[in-house]
Amino acid sequence: MTELLTLDAVRASHGATPVLFGVDLTVREGEVVALMGRNGMGKTTTVRAIMGLMPITAGRMRFRDRDLAGLAPHRAARLGLGLVPEGRRVFPNLTVFETLLATARPPTPGSAVEPWTLERITDLFPRLLERADAMGGQLSGGEQQMLAISRALMTNPALLILDEATEGLAPVVRDQIRTVLARLKAEGLSILVIDKSVAALARVADSMVILEKGRVAWSGRPAALLAAPEVQHRHLGV
Repeated sequence: MTELLTLDAVRASHGATPVLFGVDLTVREGEVVALMGRNGMGKTTTVRAIMGLMPITAGRMRFRDRDLAGLAPHRAARLGLGLVPEGRRVFPNLTVFETLLATARPPTPGSAVEPWTLERITDLFPRLLERADAMGGQLSGGEQQMLAISRALMTNPALLILDEATEGLAPVVRDQIRTVLARLKAEGLSILVIDKSVAALARVADSMVILEKGRVAWSGRPAALLAAPEVQHRHLGV
């Protein structure tokens, strides 16, 4: 598979405090990569660096042969990076359909995935059709997450990045989101997902990367992580 996103020895800091220490990460075309780790280990910082929301201090980040370092967030998005941020961050004063129409963009050149339209979105999340005229601030947490994912999909990204996609959601909604991820993968969309459930992610991910204090502590196939409970306890246990 062709490499889509590559991080090579990436370092980053919050002010004078280093937080990433040489992170390596690769997402290939059509692949789902799970980025895991306890809270505060650098997962969201890695995503912020990829999206241009914080500068890197060393290393390289490339997306489809383009250097991401120093690129403004809106330019990273135009290259085909679609972010579903932690906490959802929907627009409280826009309706569901206004949000989707406002963020719609044509597909990135060379995309192998069928373009996203309102019809495809409401087929993916029928609940959003029912709530089409509701303001973002009136939605439940689960509905907001559906909208956040749909908002990113309407930009027709080459790579979808989900930061804590199921955090704080009811079990039935978590299962629905994970079913959607499996469907998106089956359609050929590349995905980088941050989540905490090894068992759930193992069913959809092609590879897994665990961060520990800003460093890659483990990486490999889901089957290898499932077969290594000591690794899960050491790096993911509470």
